[in-house]
Amino acid sequence: MKVRELIETLDEKQKLTVLRSYEREGIPDLDLDIETSVDKETLNFLKAISNPLRFQMLKLLSKGWLCVCIISGALGRDQTLISHHIRTLKEAGLIHEKKVGKMHFYKTNLEAFERYLAAVKSEVL
Repeated sequence: MKVRELIETLDEKQKLTVLRSYEREGIPDLDLDIETSVDKETLNFLKAISNPLRFQMLKLLSKGWLCVCIISGALGRDQTLISHHIRTLKEAGLIHEKKVGKMHFYKTNLEAFERYLAAVKSEVL
């Protein structure tokens, strides 16, 4: 859909205001194509990193393999809460998991993180 088509859906006052801006400054570009769809995986990535605790966890795990008890101690949060956020990060593919005996260790999946950042960049730029 083009901007000019969207302008037609506005009420008269809004339409006149936008068209005056176009006449004075040449904005908005009336032939600009408007695309609002965003890749679902990219949205899930942004949702996963938008939580401050999950972002802190990704930062910790970018340095090396850590278990829930160490992450919990470093962040001063309950292990159950950390485990909950670990699941979210795993579902998004943002962390690797390694089992050593009964212990589970986690590390940021830097390749996936870079891939998601590139996807975000391509959506915006």
